[in-house]
Order: sequence, then C-alpha cells, then structure tokens
Amino acid sequence: MTALNRALWIALGLAGLVAVGIGAYGAHAAGFDSVAHDRFASALLYHLVHLSGIAAALLLNGRKASPLATASACLFLLGMLLFSGSLYASAFSGGATPTALAPYGGMSFMLGWLTLGVAGARSVEGT
Repeated sequence: MTALNRALWIALGLAGLVAVGIGAYGAHAAGFDSVAHDRFASALLYHLVHLSGIAAALLLNGRKASPLATASACLFLLGMLLFSGSLYASAFSGGATPTALAPYGGMSFMLGWLTLGVAGARSVEGT
C-alpha cells in the first residue's frame, strides 16, 4: 500500500467521523433558518454519499493498484471540501449564498465518479 493510499484511508475515516459529528450537531443544536437548513442538509447528503465513492476507490486500489482509483478518491475528497464545505460554511455563517467554490466541488464529484468508473472497467478487462 502506498503512503498516499494509507493517507486516503485515514482521510476516509476522518471524513466519516466529521460527517456523523456535524450531522448530529446540525440536527440538534444549530438553530438554522429554513434556507440554512436546506443548505446544511444538501452538504451532509453529498458528504455522506461520496464517502462510499472514496471507499470503493480504495477497495479497488487494494485489489489491483490503480492510479485512476487513487485519483478518484482524491477528487471525492476535494469535492467534499469545496462543495460540502462551502454549503456548511454558508449554513453556519448565515450567508446568503454558498461560496463560488461549490460548483468546482460539484465538478470534482462528477469527475471522481467518471474516473472511478474507468478505473473499475480497467480492473476487470483482464479477468
């Protein structure tokens, strides 16, 4: 296992921990208005869903070393930071709109799924 993949496994665990913790906080203590609540819910949904993408990429990488799978996991993490992070910041700060980084996070998520699909297809070509 490469050092980058080890770091990505740790990042996956931490990202999951943060998702559960921030989700609990937002559900019980945040006191959001309806707009902030919707932003928070979207951020949490995308955060949680893309944890599965990171896990899939790392499991694929454990089966057969794949730079594309590693890139996919990195793209999902970047998407979490830019998209979910932007929406979390907007919800917690009461900001009128998410930052301009959110669309880049969304693109990162889409590229992550595309890259994961290609990595998966390449891993089964020879079997």
